[in-house]
Amino acid sequence: MPMYQLALYGKGGIGKSTMAANISVALARKGKKILQVGCDPKHDSTRLLLEGKAQPTVLEYVRNTPIGKRKLEDLIMTGTDGVLCTEAGGPEPGIGCAGRGILTTFDTLKKLGADELDVDMKIYDVLGDVVCGGFAVPLRGEYADGIILVTSGEFMAMYAANNIMKGLGNFDTGSPRLIGILLNSRGVEGEEELVRRFAKATGTEVIAVMPRDNLFAEAEGNGHTVREMFPDSVISKSIDAVAQRIIDVSEGKVQCTYPKPLNDEQLSDLAAGREIRPGNPPSPTRDPCGGCSRCKRSIKDSRIMMSCAAYGALAAYMKVRDYAIVLHGPESCLYFMDTSRSKALVELYDRNIFPATPTHNIRCTMMDDAVSIFGGVKYLEKAIMDTIAEGHKRIAVVTTCMPGIIGDDCISVIDRIMKQNPGVDIHYVPADGDIVGEYTDGFMMAVSNLVQDIDVSIQPEKGYINLIGTSFYDLHTKKHMEELDRMLGGFGLKVNCRFMDETCYESIRSFCRASMDILLTDNANNREIYDHISQRTGRELFPIALPIGLYDYEEWLEAVGVKTGMEAEAKEEIAKAEERYDSFVAEHRHRFEGKKIVIINKLSFNVDWLIDILLDLGAELPLIAAQPSPRKKKAELVSRHIDKVVQDYDGDDFISDIKKIKPDLIISDIARPNEGTRFARLKKMGFGVTPTLEYTEYLENIMRLPTEEGWTKGGLQ
Repeated sequence: MPMYQLALYGKGGIGKSTMAANISVALARKGKKILQVGCDPKHDSTRLLLEGKAQPTVLEYVRNTPIGKRKLEDLIMTGTDGVLCTEAGGPEPGIGCAGRGILTTFDTLKKLGADELDVDMKIYDVLGDVVCGGFAVPLRGEYADGIILVTSGEFMAMYAANNIMKGLGNFDTGSPRLIGILLNSRGVEGEEELVRRFAKATGTEVIAVMPRDNLFAEAEGNGHTVREMFPDSVISKSIDAVAQRIIDVSEGKVQCTYPKPLNDEQLSDLAAGREIRPGNPPSPTRDPCGGCSRCKRSIKDSRIMMSCAAYGALAAYMKVRDYAIVLHGPESCLYFMDTSRSKALVELYDRNIFPATPTHNIRCTMMDDAVSIFGGVKYLEKAIMDTIAEGHKRIAVVTTCMPGIIGDDCISVIDRIMKQNPGVDIHYVPADGDIVGEYTDGFMMAVSNLVQDIDVSIQPEKGYINLIGTSFYDLHTKKHMEELDRMLGGFGLKVNCRFMDETCYESIRSFCRASMDILLTDNANNREIYDHISQRTGRELFPIALPIGLYDYEEWLEAVGVKTGMEAEAKEEIAKAEERYDSFVAEHRHRFEGKKIVIINKLSFNVDWLIDILLDLGAELPLIAAQPSPRKKKAELVSRHIDKVVQDYDGDDFISDIKKIKPDLIISDIARPNEGTRFARLKKMGFGVTPTLEYTEYLENIMRLPTEEGWTKGGLQ
């Protein structure tokens, strides 16, 4: 029997979380396996199932845990009678959209496999004060098979229940889903009669009346439900009746109803005790703005993060020439993202290193302020259809913050369009701006889609390799590409696919043609890319990344020699490289010996080659620090000098450390000091030995410079 999903809605503070926990226990004691999902920002839905303890929320977990390290078991706790518990949580007060948090929670749980849990019923405890796009998600057919409204006889509680009925109508699945109203009494005179009038007027019924009783306070004070502590009480019997009603509905023995929500005048009649007047026909749905001159075309005072997940996903798809991209968001997002990407393209293709010309297949839905209120799916549908009309068969839809915040149901639009247009393949990336993470998170979301284009039936051929990396900047000069061709050519190897460099669908499809997969650089991001590839193809990664510096080069040559059966050629190249390196070190050692050099580096760079050559040149390295992105704390650092590296370095310590050490040179890709210390930019390299020797000559020139530049003093010196 398929899992049954139930949503309990009600005004904040009405007691819906208490009811949800008690109902979960009652269902569990009737032999049902239950998962309770708390969808209230105050995240206390499951507290009574966990002996009064709070549990980590999904939103906290998503913010602090990289995509590749997330596990469902971190978000699920087992409570009373085996009820599984999880909490959505909410944003910081005054920041973000709690409704958007519900969308993120549902998406995260689904991706982590919550739908495959061995449960009979899933119960959503949802805040119902405002049925916005996020909090209305459990009303969608794919999440709720039945809905129970928790209310009291207070006007605002019934007003909230009436709003939820309106929201339920907007997500009509073709089958009635309202089970009924649960009255959680506040002890108001005439309360039960009033709520029953409300139920009758809206076409439903009161399925249970919970009295105002101190047993609730006593049980909650002990961190338990009434159903657990007082199983023989009248309250427990009422809860059991509700549980049985839910079971009967799930088994088709009892039917649900279509609600008939009241309009404002009818609600006023109800509150005043008057006879409820007949309702008016529903007002027509307002279409999105047709483009009048009064509409704004920008989001005032918005701060666009160029490193957001949406930008990462956009950048990934723009590397694939035959994918068209629909950016679902405002034009301000398009401007910032596209300007940055276009600048890089102009510089990149101006070097004449790619045989193909760049493409610019991007369209934006141009969401404006009005869309944030009325929804943007019609804009999305039009943008996708226009893209198809231009002849594009492969499309990527990337969402920014706004559609995520307002809860646009993009999946339904995409599914419908794909059914109407056979042969069109649409990838969906719900990056939602920076809500799901930063640039790299969005990039990886795109990668997880693009690896599905790989044809796993293609058999490997000798002589071809694949290169894997988030950035191929190290190779984007003719000199570096020629050096790589020389390194590979010595073993009769050619590049089959550069994933994710400027490429095309056919190159990705033919990925399995290569006999070896080699990382561009060995870092956490590139390994995460290959995790996606390996899950799709079952292939194994070549153990050594493309080498930088002598020692990596020697190890790489030996491994490739063994793999290709060309050990003799590998040894010959090693001897040549060693002779050149030793000669260089002897010639330049006097410039570095005894000099104190500090290295401050991001995790995305492997600087073993730099540490190696500086030590060989006799330099002292009092501080080698890795300063990761704030969202990538505790990411794994790959280094053979791990014992020398300060991981998760606090940038606030930088100035004080420099004053203590008084280095002769700082090499960094993050911070430039203003303390009169020589500074060299830590930059990406090519591969092999030659680039490291050239970079060392650059450092030597920096060492020759005075510690302070004359122009900074306002005159020539």
